[in-house]
Amino acid sequence: MENSWEEIKKKKAEHLEKNLLVYFGKLEKIRSNRISLEIIRGLTIDYRGQKKPLKTLANLSISANHELVIRVFEPKLAPSITKKILDEQLGYKLERSNKGEIYFSLLPITKEIRTKLIHNVKEITEEGKASFRRVRQEVRDLIKKNSSFSQDQKRNYENQTDKLIKDYQGKLVAAEEKKIRELNF
Repeated sequence: MENSWEEIKKKKAEHLEKNLLVYFGKLEKIRSNRISLEIIRGLTIDYRGQKKPLKTLANLSISANHELVIRVFEPKLAPSITKKILDEQLGYKLERSNKGEIYFSLLPITKEIRTKLIHNVKEITEEGKASFRRVRQEVRDLIKKNSSFSQDQKRNYENQTDKLIKDYQGKLVAAEEKKIRELNF
């Protein structure tokens, strides 16, 4: 069992940081009104029986016409890549494809799509907050079980835990607000 408050705090802060990064990643994957190369780069494609990130199979860029341009290293992968991008429903429309180059445009966000995306953002944020609350409960349980802590120490550590959780929730809410601003732009 963990003995000191510093050990408990350090371990749970690392856990919170990992959780925060997971939820940041989920929010980042929600499309906005801009082409996101990061989202596309991270898509995995079946390649010779393995899942490979798209960034290892093609060069990606944004053209002067604001199109997503994918230059495939092996032209026979173009149909698989095209299918993956369209199946992910990230708001891309195939414009044209020729000899290992694929061009996509970003569809405009309708009011209905925007409402759905904002709802998804809020769901992800609530999921993250619930995750943080579970960590808080784990810390409280560890504090209660530790007989070497005085009652005053336990209250102090619980207050520190609440502040830590509040800080992480604030970071997540800030990311949520930023994504909603992107969607409303």
